[in-house]
Amino acid sequence: MPQPRVTKPVSLILSALWLAAALQANGAQNSLKVIDNPGGGQVVYGAVDQDTAPTAMAAVLRYVHSHFGDAPVVGKVFQSRDAQNFGAFFTVTAKTQGNKRIAGLAIVSVAPGTKPAAAVLYDDSNRFAKTEPMLLRALNEAWKSASAPAAASAGSASGSVPPLTPTRFPDGSGAVNLPAGWRIKFASHGAATIVGPRGEAVLLSNSVGPIYDANNPQVQARMRYANPNHRPILCPNSDALHTYLCVLQQGGAQPMFQLKNSRPLPPQGRAVQSVLVEADLDLHDGRGVLSCELGLSVTALTALGDRTLGLNGTCAPQSSAAQEQPTLKAIYDSYSINGQVVASEYAGDEARSRAAGNNARIQANNAHAAEDAQSASYQAHMDNIDRFSKSFQNYQLDQTELQDNNQNARGAVPNSLADALIKANPDRFQAVPTQDFLKGTDF
Repeated sequence: MPQPRVTKPVSLILSALWLAAALQANGAQNSLKVIDNPGGGQVVYGAVDQDTAPTAMAAVLRYVHSHFGDAPVVGKVFQSRDAQNFGAFFTVTAKTQGNKRIAGLAIVSVAPGTKPAAAVLYDDSNRFAKTEPMLLRALNEAWKSASAPAAASAGSASGSVPPLTPTRFPDGSGAVNLPAGWRIKFASHGAATIVGPRGEAVLLSNSVGPIYDANNPQVQARMRYANPNHRPILCPNSDALHTYLCVLQQGGAQPMFQLKNSRPLPPQGRAVQSVLVEADLDLHDGRGVLSCELGLSVTALTALGDRTLGLNGTCAPQSSAAQEQPTLKAIYDSYSINGQVVASEYAGDEARSRAAGNNARIQANNAHAAEDAQSASYQAHMDNIDRFSKSFQNYQLDQTELQDNNQNARGAVPNSLADALIKANPDRFQAVPTQDFLKGTDF
C-alpha cells in the first residue's frame, strides 16, 4: 500500500455512517439543532418529515434556499456503499447576509423503518475547505451522542468497537487510539500507516512523491542524472485516481483494482484535484481482496516538474469489511497531529536540504564545471527520493532494514524475523530509520 500524506477527505462517508444509528435512537425528533464552530461555519441537523432520500434532499436544499435567500448551485449527489447515506456539495450567494459567497455540504441518511435525517454544513466559500473537517467532526460527535443509548442497548452486537488504547507515533508527530493487535507500521511528519491483525489498514495523511511526468521536456533533460539502479516514479500528468493506479503499477506483480464508486471532493491545502473512491483491491501480498474507501488528492506541478499524491482512508478484508467498519472509523476519527513536532521535523528537513545544496555548490566550484554542479545538486535530490522509495519498497514487501552491530552489516529482512531478532538481542540488532539509510548499502 503506498505511503502517502495529505488531508482527510474520507471522513465524509465515515461520519455519515453514524447517521443511521442516531436515527434509531431519535427517530421522533422534529426540531433542527445548530452547532456553531469556533473556527467558523455552522452545522444544522435533525430529522426530516419526508419518506424518501430524494424528497429529503430536496427538503434540505429548500432549507438552504430559504435560509440564504437564493437557490444553491448543487454538485452531483453521491451515496455510500449501503445506499443509505447521500451527500451533495453546494455553493450559494447569501442574499440575506450581504451577498456573501457560501460553500457547503448537504447530507441525508435513510435507515430502514425510520424517517430520514439530514444535516447541512456551510461556511464562507474561501474558508470551507479548511473548516469542513472540523464541521464534519462536530456533526459526527453530535450523531454519536444521539446514538449512545441505542449503542448501549445493543451490548456486544456484531460490529461493536473493541476497547481502544491511546498510542503515540514513534516520532511523536501524532497519536491514534488502537485496539489490541493493531500497530503503527509507518509514522513520520504527522502521517501514519496503521495495520491490523487481519490485513486491515488505516492510512492517515499519507503521500507518495515526487512523481514525474516522463513526457515533460524538463524532466527528460534531467533524467540522464537519475540513478540507473533506482528510477524515479514516472506517471503521466493526470487526475488523482489515475495517478494512484499508475503508482500501484510501479511494483512487480500487477495489482487487481476494481472501482465501485467515485465522487469528486473539494481540493484542500496544496491539492488541485481530489476524489473519494470505493474499490476492491488485491496487491497480491497475501492479504487477499481488500474493500477500501480512499480519499485521493494530487498537487499541482512544482518548479521541478513533480507532483505529490495524497492518500487517506481505510481498507479491510472484503469478507469482514462491513463488520470492521465501526472499528476502522473509530481509529480514523481518533487521529491527531502534534503540530510542534511536525514543524520541527520539516525544519530539520529544510536544514538538511540546504546543507546538501551547499555541499553540491562547493564541489562544483572546486571542479569549475557548471554541469558538475547541476549533476551534484540533482543527485542529492534523487538520493533523497531513492532513500524514501526504498522505505516504501520495504513496506510493500513487509520488510525492515536491520543493522547487525556485531557483524557491522545491514540489510532488508522480513518484519517477523526483524522483530524477533530485535526482541532477542536489542543491543546487537536495531531497525534502521529511513533517514539513516546509506547509499550503496541500503539503496
